[in-house]
Amino acid sequence: MLQDLYAPLPDTAAYLRRIGVAPDAWDRRVHPELPPSPTHYSVPHTKAALDSLIAAHLHHVPFENLDVYDLGREVSLEIPALFEKVVVRRRGGYCFELNALFFALLESLGFRGYPIAQRVLSEGDFPPLCHRSAVMGDFPPLCHRSAVITLEGGARVLCDVGYGGPSPVSTLYLDSGAEQVSGKNRFRLDRDPRRGLRRLNLLEGDRTVPLLLFSEAPLDAVDFLPLNSYMACNENSCFRRHRVMNLLLPEGSVSVVDDRLRIHRNGRLEERPIASRAELKAVCTAYFGIPEASLAAL
Repeated sequence: MLQDLYAPLPDTAAYLRRIGVAPDAWDRRVHPELPPSPTHYSVPHTKAALDSLIAAHLHHVPFENLDVYDLGREVSLEIPALFEKVVVRRRGGYCFELNALFFALLESLGFRGYPIAQRVLSEGDFPPLCHRSAVMGDFPPLCHRSAVITLEGGARVLCDVGYGGPSPVSTLYLDSGAEQVSGKNRFRLDRDPRRGLRRLNLLEGDRTVPLLLFSEAPLDAVDFLPLNSYMACNENSCFRRHRVMNLLLPEGSVSVVDDRLRIHRNGRLEERPIASRAELKAVCTAYFGIPEASLAAL
């Protein structure tokens, strides 16, 4: 039902607990000084507070496409279904799922903003999200969702918990052309000279790596339905051709591409094959925190 794309978050406190945040700290009944929100919960509408929520999410909710790749399912973008999957069953998802649900959380905490769609130019160690032909060149199809959030004081920031690649681990000021540091990486926003679209770049030494290309135009939740169908069902989609998982760790990150597990810890890489479906389930539980009961269909 289309109205469920816009449904309020079923339980803000449960979502906060899912990402390791104590809801009592943001209970407006206990802390009436917190900004207004549609729920009993809120956080200061500052960059620091939003960054803390993003970091918590990236360390607790995995980026994963098990439904599409392993089970052949088209995922729902309805808020109640996403809540049941991510919060109740403690699964993960990809950008159209994770950023939709996280945006519902932010709305329940009183943040103001809107979703945007982006073109992925580089995925780092991950396979290309979409098949690219010579005709597409450097202009791949829209295949990513994130958000623009307006903070207290009016500053606008990019907000993303569903990229799964070499993305920022915090917000970035949208209206700044200066270098910005997020985690261990450096980024800069500029404009693509050919089309005038905004571009997010990763700075690696003296090298500039374009990551995302996008318009600042607001989109609506319903606009992501055809994009999601393409990513979940089209044979040219990376999510149909590759298993992709990623989760931040305190000392690095853990990822799966197809049947290989990669663990980055303190600058060192450990890599090994995943030899069976039983081993895949064990990896999902041990490294990505997905309960065995939520993997029964695998």
